Order: sequence, then structure tokens, then C-alpha cells
Amino acid sequence: METTNPPRESPARAPRIDTASPPREPTVSSAEDIQQHSGYKAVQPPRRPAYWGVDRELSRRPGVPMMRPPEPWPHSRADIEPMDPARSAVFKHGRPNREWPPVFGTTCPPKGLSGLIRKWAASFPDHKPQHWLLKLLGDRVDSAEHRFQQLAPVVLPLAAVGLFGYVLRRGRVRSPPYLLAAHGRPAWLRR
Repeated sequence: METTNPPRESPARAPRIDTASPPREPTVSSAEDIQQHSGYKAVQPPRRPAYWGVDRELSRRPGVPMMRPPEPWPHSRADIEPMDPARSAVFKHGRPNREWPPVFGTTCPPKGLSGLIRKWAASFPDHKPQHWLLKLLGDRVDSAEHRFQQLAPVVLPLAAVGLFGYVLRRGRVRSPPYLLAAHGRPAWLRR
């Protein structure tokens, strides 16, 4: 006869019943309990306090570049000239008391229909969508104006010749009088 071994129960699966300790009541976790618990490592306080770095020397403080006025890079060749608002047509909005930025454009001032649209856009503050949508529209109109300026020397003479030929063919423009007089009738009687 074969002998079978009875199934062995593992100690991990065996229910643990502690009869010596009474059942515990549920408790509300405190911040210290949460920080000590291994599953809540992300809730740990930051390693550096918020005031870190203020007692350092001035050259090594994190906020020092904002504490001093901007200076040009060493060995730079360009001199920053203050902008004369009366000389340029660049639109300034939302900055009534502040200086112009050191970078501004005067090489292509706003002109034409696109300039009017950009001037209209400058009447709105930066945080309004109308300001940016009108600026985009002004850019699109400016590119269309540029294309028209490039094509105008070619297209306008061709259009004038075509229109003149069309009108001649339809008979709206009378033939020159020397041609009409050659056929035997005076020019004012011939149509």
C-alpha cells in the first residue's frame, strides 16, 4: 500500500489568531505616522527650506540677476541706444510708465492696411485674445501686400494690355480716324 503524505500547511497561509491581545480600535493617522510609513515617501518635507540661500554671499545668491540692472555682455560691440518714440512708428501698449526694451524694430515700420490692423491690435492689452488675433491678421495681410508688390510690375501691365484688347475686340473703342477716312466716309458718320 502506498502511503500518502498529508498536505503541509505553510505558516504564511495559516490564519494567525492572537488570543492574548484584544482587538484594536481604528485610529486616525497623524502627519508623523504618514511620514514614517514606508508607502508615503512622497509626502516627506522638502530637503531645503524655503529660505535656503538667502544668507549666502551676494554673488552666489539665486535671485541676484534680478537685483541688478541688465548690463551688456563683456566684449560686446553693440551699444544699446534708448529708443526715441517720436522717431519710430513702433506701437507701444500696456507700458505707459516703463522704458522701451533694448530690442526694438525700426527697419520696417508698419505701413498700409497691415499697419492699420497692427495699430488697432495695439489698442487691446496683451492678455486679450483680440490683441494676438489682430496681430496674426496683420502679419497675414502684410505677407499678401508683399506678394502683391512683387507681382505688380508684371501683372498690372499685362492686365492693362488684356483689358485694352478686350475693349477693342468688343468695339467699345472706335478705330482711329485715319483708318475710317480711308474707307471713303467721314469719321463722324462711321460707327
